[in-house]
Amino acid sequence: DWEAFAAYAFKKSQSTCYSVGAYHTGYLKANYPAEYMASVLTQYQNSIEKVSFFMEECKNRNIPVLGPHVNESQKDFAVNAEGEIRFGMGAIKGTGESAVMAIIEERDENGPFADIFDFAKRVNLRTVNKKSFESLAKAGGFDCFEEFHRRQYVEPDEEGNSLIEKSIRYANRMQEEEASNQSSLFGGASGTDISKPKVGRIEPYGDIEKLNIEKEMVGLY
Repeated sequence: DWEAFAAYAFKKSQSTCYSVGAYHTGYLKANYPAEYMASVLTQYQNSIEKVSFFMEECKNRNIPVLGPHVNESQKDFAVNAEGEIRFGMGAIKGTGESAVMAIIEERDENGPFADIFDFAKRVNLRTVNKKSFESLAKAGGFDCFEEFHRRQYVEPDEEGNSLIEKSIRYANRMQEEEASNQSSLFGGASGTDISKPKVGRIEPYGDIEKLNIEKEMVGLY
């Protein structure tokens, strides 16, 4: 019976494919646990419940899952050089995919960002706008720049401006200076007379406030 044989062959091929897939999954899970869990977290990153579940699984397996980091994070969950999983910048509310890709491309091409002013100067400010800056800051993406804390980025100091506003203004002036030097007949050293703005003091967020903002930006603590 040809139809019966075809049905049997199809069922057998499905079983074989499933077995091979299960083998591959088991191999990756055993030999590349961080990479495997990063891919699982990426697959379910739009479901907070599943992300929370798999982050707990990572904890049980002693695989650290760290927050966003503009010098390490990719668009999705990814493993860094130390074998730790980094939160993807694409999972932060308000960043925008085009902004995230612009940050990664600039970092890959010209190296890590030295500080927030270097970051602002180097990224395309038409793509990485003020909202993207604020989302990254609130989620901890700039915590690698230890000179400043999160609240300084988004709230005005005694001068009435936030660190993000000051860094964007500084970057615009630097870019204008560079454009002016390029169009000048004699040129000159770009931006040598533009100093980084002073940043006033402001109290950091309390732990509870900080956690609530994190939950707002990435959906979990």
